[in-house]
Amino acid sequence: MSQVALSLIVLAGILQGSFVVPMKATKSWEWENIWLAFTFLGLVVLPALVASATVPHLGEVLRTSPARSLMSAALLGLGWGCGSACFGVGVKMVGMGLAFSVVAGLSGAMGSLIPWFTAPNKSLSYSGLLWLGVLVMVGGVAVCALAGRERERKVGSDSAATAGHREFGLGLTVCILGGMLSCFMNLGFVYGAEVANRARQLGASEAAAPNVLWMVVMSAGFVANALYCGRLLITRGSWRGYLAPTTSSNCAWILLMALIWEGNLVAYAEGANRIGNLGPSVGWPIVLSMTLITSNIWGAGTAEWQGAGGRAIATMVAGITLLVLAVAILGWASTKA
Repeated sequence: MSQVALSLIVLAGILQGSFVVPMKATKSWEWENIWLAFTFLGLVVLPALVASATVPHLGEVLRTSPARSLMSAALLGLGWGCGSACFGVGVKMVGMGLAFSVVAGLSGAMGSLIPWFTAPNKSLSYSGLLWLGVLVMVGGVAVCALAGRERERKVGSDSAATAGHREFGLGLTVCILGGMLSCFMNLGFVYGAEVANRARQLGASEAAAPNVLWMVVMSAGFVANALYCGRLLITRGSWRGYLAPTTSSNCAWILLMALIWEGNLVAYAEGANRIGNLGPSVGWPIVLSMTLITSNIWGAGTAEWQGAGGRAIATMVAGITLLVLAVAILGWASTKA
């Protein structure tokens, strides 16, 4: 692997683990104000701009691609969008570090198992390593959840602790659902592959062709987020937040959030392309590991674990270690497939 390719892959992981940080700088906006603005910019506007700039004859690609492939990508993108909304809610309820750990861990496990179930030939070494990696990853998620539970117990007290436990339990459930749905993005790329192939036929480069799929999958994902956020904006009356004096500065933070998100996608695509055929098996474990580590560093740096106590922090470190170990095992398994 070249130094440039490795640097791009590592950068992608750092950016993916950092994109929600600007949320903490917004003022006078509720979660739904922030998330709707981010998903519009990050899932609709920027992917469309990138696809328009890098995929020749984009309109023709969309018109002449097989309808079944386009529909599959859009429907799976809608499912991923539901997972994205769950992740956003989870960040608010349990914190950035824990939400990333649970969602990324379960998404990695599900994303590894689904191709195994559909593969015609399953080598013994691949199957053994795959299931070992999935079990270790699920164990890591469970340990991270225990760490979060310990944090809530330590920080809260009496009735406040009871309310905190209820919110933590709900937040953890939302994160688990988000992790299970997040793997739909990968499935969208599998079942929408003919769209990218059509882009190549019409002149798109190997690296740029998937950008049309990013656009389709993410635009469909925005629909799920927009429906949920729109409902909250109306029922809570929080749409008035967009009229607040802080809207201009908030929009700047949300634009930064969207640019970090899009930068992660561009960096990973270019890095994986430079690696070649081993891109998914080598690049994906590095990205996921860096995402887990970066998000938890940010979580610690923004005082999410302040007052949690040494036991909770040590448990969280153990959980992250298990998750990174699982990612390494799954990456190794993919080379045996």
